[in-house]
Amino acid sequence: MISPNQVPSGALLGSAWILSGLTLLSVGVFLVAVWPKWRVLQQAPRENRFDRPLQRLKNTLQIAFLQTKMFKENSAGWMHAFIFWGFLVLLFRAAEFFFIGFFPTVEIRFPGSVSVANVYSLIKDGFVVLVILACLYALYRRLMTQPKRLNLSGEGILILVLILLIMASDIFFEGAEASRFPKTASGWGPLGWGLAAIGMNRLDAALLLALHEGSYWVHVVAILFFIDILPRSKHFHIITSIPNVYFSNVTGRVSQPHRLDFEEEGRETFGVTRIAEFSWKKMLDLHTCTECGRCDVFCPALNSGKPLSPKQFTIDLRDHLNQESPRLLSSDAQAGADDAGTLMGDIIDDETVWSCTTCGACEEECPVMIEFVNKMIDLRQGLVMMEGRYPKELTAAFKSLETHSNPWGFPSDQRASWAEKLDVKQWDKHHPTEYLYFVGCNGAFDTRGKQVVESVVKALQTAGVDFSILGNREGCTGDPARRLGNEYLFDMLAVKNAATFKDEGILKIVTHCPHCFNSLKNEYPEFGARLEVIHHSELLARLIREQKIAVGEKSNETVVYHDSCYMGRHNKQYEAPRDIIQETVAAESIREVDTSRERGTCCGAGGARFLLEETTGSRMSHNRVDELMQTNPDIIAVSCPFCVLMLEDALKAKNLAGKVKVKDISELIS
Repeated sequence: MISPNQVPSGALLGSAWILSGLTLLSVGVFLVAVWPKWRVLQQAPRENRFDRPLQRLKNTLQIAFLQTKMFKENSAGWMHAFIFWGFLVLLFRAAEFFFIGFFPTVEIRFPGSVSVANVYSLIKDGFVVLVILACLYALYRRLMTQPKRLNLSGEGILILVLILLIMASDIFFEGAEASRFPKTASGWGPLGWGLAAIGMNRLDAALLLALHEGSYWVHVVAILFFIDILPRSKHFHIITSIPNVYFSNVTGRVSQPHRLDFEEEGRETFGVTRIAEFSWKKMLDLHTCTECGRCDVFCPALNSGKPLSPKQFTIDLRDHLNQESPRLLSSDAQAGADDAGTLMGDIIDDETVWSCTTCGACEEECPVMIEFVNKMIDLRQGLVMMEGRYPKELTAAFKSLETHSNPWGFPSDQRASWAEKLDVKQWDKHHPTEYLYFVGCNGAFDTRGKQVVESVVKALQTAGVDFSILGNREGCTGDPARRLGNEYLFDMLAVKNAATFKDEGILKIVTHCPHCFNSLKNEYPEFGARLEVIHHSELLARLIREQKIAVGEKSNETVVYHDSCYMGRHNKQYEAPRDIIQETVAAESIREVDTSRERGTCCGAGGARFLLEETTGSRMSHNRVDELMQTNPDIIAVSCPFCVLMLEDALKAKNLAGKVKVKDISELIS
């Protein structure tokens, strides 16, 4: 640490007036860039992100400060963590440099024989070394290995060079100081002490003075220049990432859309058609993108050749937001908004948005907690409800959902036909059962889906579970409508179902469809339906543990489990299906692929894409089967009826249908 008698007098590392002028100029340049961004966020639509403050603080500590999500990729994770932690530690060092420049005659003293300053000096030098090594590795990656996921730009190299310059100037400053004032040199500052010891102390006094002053000015000017670059580049995330993590989704699940108020007085638009219609949090997301490309690596749409890169999607929206900000802040704000180009078609291609399966892989990987799925649904809502522009296949699906409460056009009075020979009770509110089995559209109408329902019913009956069904009174949860952006249709279906649950006194529901599970559990509370919803894998696993279901001798067939996105990333349910597999399959026959659990690859049906053809690139289901087949399985186990359909179709296309079977986990029991 520096005291007045160690600092050159007079020109003291230059004049405090010069430093003040440079600092004021830098702060002014910084504010000129940041102020418009702040004003745009202030006038953006409101969104409540201030609830559950303790959970938000916990998330911020774990994700932002401890960098836990960074370590999903080990080497790059440590690299970034060292730079970030070094940044935090060296903030105090930067403050010290500015303090001695502004107040050259003031000495800071700390009590104790081994002062806080000495301990800090040692820690600081350690992080200087770590930051230098991390930056050199980062430069090596950008210049030599060049990972495909990164945006390789001169800006990134400039930032790394600036950080190295700040680190090097700190070392040379301390080395010159230790050489000029050897009596005060200490092993608590090993970098400066060592540099002096290996020969710097033998330099000419004038040269030492020049090195001392020059390294000081290089250090402070590099810091000021670095600060001014931030709001004009992707490195703005250095400022926004911690707030973005704090205000991120606290549920631990993939971002969900929320109910729209269609009765709101004066409201004329729904969804998003212009950048100004995104909420402040979604705009903050855009400013926080680091362009690291981790989201792209696991995006099933991008990896199957679809025109959707979550990273580029965010960058395009961010650049458009920055471009349109002057208009949005114009004196006639409404005119500015009206003059701005529409998002869909002008900035984002329609096919980009329709390619998304809403699987949430991008959100799982993002180290700064950017939310992608709710933006995709916002844009789909704008297309469907405001512009009436959507793929032609959806016209019939929307009409059928409205008139028959299923997306395929089957008569609603045939919804319970599957149950005719299974002796399944119909729900009677005067004599209610413990559970309502909510079958869903796939289980009610699809031939393969009915087989899954039959296996679930037999398992529940064998275990003596008290359950019944709504039969023809059951309706689609509306999940396909919501994921496709037809929020009005979803609202209509959800209101009707919620009223049925209330009128019938239904409190506990079991369902085998993760999409029904997600809607009923997480989305229906906004419609007044507060239900205890359990997935069939959870219930069956519990019944096996309680020995109410006898599974018999374990199978020796090789089994690999495919995680459903809406049970996995959307609801963090990974263990129950595996518990069933462990009880029914010999341990040596159970396999896992690298892309499993939170990194499981989508089958391609999510986001209601089971209603849309894949006209670009390869089929996502085919890619998933290729991954699963690396384990040479006899059986692919799943816990979602749509995954069953998608993976079976892929096996047929690859001439593997006779060799590999797809089974719902309930079918492993029977």
